[in-house]
Amino acid sequence: MATRNNMYRAYSMEYGTAVGLGWSALFLSYVGGVTSGNGLLILLCFLLCGVCFALPFVLALRINKKLFAIGEKLSYLQGLFFSFSMFMYGCLINGLIVFAYFKFWDDGSLYEQLNKLVTQPDMVETYQQLGMSDQYAQMLELLKQVDSLSAFDKTLAIFNNNFFWGLILSFIVAVVASYNLKNIRKER
Repeated sequence: MATRNNMYRAYSMEYGTAVGLGWSALFLSYVGGVTSGNGLLILLCFLLCGVCFALPFVLALRINKKLFAIGEKLSYLQGLFFSFSMFMYGCLINGLIVFAYFKFWDDGSLYEQLNKLVTQPDMVETYQQLGMSDQYAQMLELLKQVDSLSAFDKTLAIFNNNFFWGLILSFIVAVVASYNLKNIRKER
């Protein structure tokens, strides 16, 4: 039986904020690691990749358990609405933080560091030895094009990426949010 209670909508905003803050921490740790050359921030970025992937599933299971405790459960359609809303709130929070970074703090430092990384003599030699000189030139041109984008355009590109993956993951997270926990209780 699907719940007639709409309390899960408020949870989608709360959990979406948590997802968005997780994505923002991932973005900031990556950018901070690249711009400062700090390996610990890059390691934190890798750790946050796993956390950010698992977080929506954990939160969907949490709402499922909360509803199970009061004798209700989400239908798949309600679970889909919950997970899609959660990801969209996450996209909005992350978009705001990414925009603030590019607008107020970046000043081209991310591009400068990425350009330094790919123009090192060893990197150029490796691409030439692999016969990928054309691809290397295209990569440098792409970096220049990305640097010429406004803060809003860079943020929009990241937002679109998050939206796409959130849309795809919504269908999977909805399964976790709507799974019948009575089946698990019977097995024990």
